[in-house]
This record gives sequence, structure tokens and C-alpha cells, in this order.
Amino acid sequence: MEKRRHTLKKNETYTSSYEKKKSEDRVHVGFLGIDGDTQGDKEHHGGVDKAVCIYSDNSYKFFKEKYNLDLPNCALGENITLLDCDDEDICLSDRFSCGEVIFEVCQPRQPCWKISSIVGIKNLTALVVRESKTGFYLRVIKEGKLSKDDSFELIERKYERLNIAYINQCYYGAKNHQEEIKEILSCKELATAYRVALEKRLQNKEEGLTDFQKDK
Repeated sequence: MEKRRHTLKKNETYTSSYEKKKSEDRVHVGFLGIDGDTQGDKEHHGGVDKAVCIYSDNSYKFFKEKYNLDLPNCALGENITLLDCDDEDICLSDRFSCGEVIFEVCQPRQPCWKISSIVGIKNLTALVVRESKTGFYLRVIKEGKLSKDDSFELIERKYERLNIAYINQCYYGAKNHQEEIKEILSCKELATAYRVALEKRLQNKEEGLTDFQKDK
């Protein structure tokens, strides 16, 4: 996906690869992500722990039913939209096979203000966080090809309690989830950057959104 330039209200601009196009072909997935995909912000996106971003189609339905938000396809900028699952169904360190590829769940997504900016719905980022509908990131354990017709098949689960929604609730409510956060931090599969952020929130007992998630 090519990078596109967007404009903020203050006439400032930023570059993003947020808007995706649907692929009808088999694509190759390497350790750094899907061939042909790009990241507009290499400092905060991409790398082995953020190789593939996943969002659930059920979350789109949730926002439609609860808030009457008719979000377009791939409105959250994900690489893959999964059918028939929720963030509560996906646990830290879960391994999935899809086509030739093996993935491992390594952290929840930390959505930033660009969601609201690009979609044009004020406070959408805050809403996604508050409802624990963030989606999540995968690292690639085995490279290979996949297509939209391939299914995600769970092949290993270690931490049934540590689902993505639960981890989000602990992260954004650190003051009241001190022991739970320590349990999450004990998992070696947790992504390095997320671990650092979670340790900081644990230490400071932080609550709520981070600065990079607030509307500009």
C-alpha cells in the first residue's frame, strides 16, 4: 500500500499507509509483514512484533449496533479483518496457522489519534479504547503465502485467561489491576515495546488514554 499525505485542522500534514486495498490474490507474508504493505511511521509501526495488524469484523458490527457508526471496510487500518471472532476470543501467545503461515499473538493494538483523523469521526480512537475493541498484532513464526479464503486455525494456546480485551482493561486501568499486570508481564511472548509501556503504567498506576491517542 502506498503512503498517502493527510492534513490536520491546523494545516499540518502527516504521512500514513492507513488506507488499504482488498487483495484477491495470494500474498507472501514475511517476518516483517505482508509483501506490498508499508508503514507510514516506521518508528511506531512495523517490525517483527507488529508484522501484521488484525481487527475483528464483529467489532465493526458492535460499533454499528451500539453507536450507529457505519464504518467502511478496513476503517481501522488493519492488514487482515477476521470474521466470527472478538478480542475476547484471542489470547496472548496464541498461535494460528493460516495458509502456509504460522502467526503468534504478541500484543493488543495501541490505536492512535490517526484513526479519528482519517475516518473523520471525533473521539473514535477513545471509543475504540474504552470498549476494548482495539484489535491486536501478530508476529510471524513461519513465513509463507495466504489468501482471503484461508482460515485462521488455532494450533496452540498457553494463557486462556489473558485475552486481548482483558489485557486492554488492565493496561488502561493500571491502578486497579496491579497484580493482573504482573501476570501479563510474566509472559515471555509479550512484545518488547508493549512490555516497556505496560511496566511504566504499572509503576505509575496510570489510568486512561495515552497522549498519542488523544485527538489533535
